[in-house]
Amino acid sequence: MNDYKIPKVSILVRSFNELPNLKILLPILDNQSYKNFQVVYLDSGSTDGSLEYVKKYEAKFEMIIDKIKKEDFTYGGALNKCAELAVGSDYLISLSAHCFPTQNKFIENYVKIFQQNNSDIVFGRQVGYSKSSLSESSHLNNWFREDYADKIFPFINNGNAGYPYYFWKKYKFDSSLTGCEDIEIANRGLVNNCKITYGKDITVEHYHEEKSRQIYNRFYREAIAISQIFPGKFKMPIYKCAMKFTLDVKDSLKFRKLTQLYKKNNVISILNYFFMKNIAQYFGLKGSKNN
Repeated sequence: MNDYKIPKVSILVRSFNELPNLKILLPILDNQSYKNFQVVYLDSGSTDGSLEYVKKYEAKFEMIIDKIKKEDFTYGGALNKCAELAVGSDYLISLSAHCFPTQNKFIENYVKIFQQNNSDIVFGRQVGYSKSSLSESSHLNNWFREDYADKIFPFINNGNAGYPYYFWKKYKFDSSLTGCEDIEIANRGLVNNCKITYGKDITVEHYHEEKSRQIYNRFYREAIAISQIFPGKFKMPIYKCAMKFTLDVKDSLKFRKLTQLYKKNNVISILNYFFMKNIAQYFGLKGSKNN
């Protein structure tokens, strides 16, 4: 098959201070079986040498490198900027800098899923990385099970999600949200009967190295975004917050019995992670309701 007939794929990577993760991710992309792809890297004011590393990296693939100021960053806006730079692509794959494909056919399998299923959105499984905390890994395990199929609800995640270029051009990401721009675009797509596929063999290992405040901030801003996407639909009274915290901890302790792969697997770390998660969601939803 001639190269010009092979779909062009752009991997969209948003990055802020991700140097250690980029040193893992870029070599993985070097070893992909699919060759007709490029990486669009957008740096949002890194101070750890990320941008300089990417510029000097001798990649086996094409790279488009750009930057924005930290204060100009929004999750949807940054992805829109990446997509604009990827003009001429057939497919876009949003891949977080801290998400590492587990197969060298990652891109190849994405293209196959798009073509075989005629999907408008494809997203893949996320599991914990070897250095991930057990709590984070347990949380991912609950979110991303092995129930691969077409979906009729808008849960997707831009840590590992793909779109045909025409779909992005029609819908584009909401640049005003504090997160969950992936769920928002999927929700709009479903209104117009777009097809969402949870694809097999496109798994990534997702790695966060977060302190308590960072855990809180992440879930807080996502709760605010969810309340904006689905006004009045999600509520979390304090008793429900307590129930979710208890269930999360129980699930994590069950998960701990199944694996010894992950760090921070002591009870204190588990309690801290899920306390921060649930109290952040409680205040995020409560604050949005009052605004």
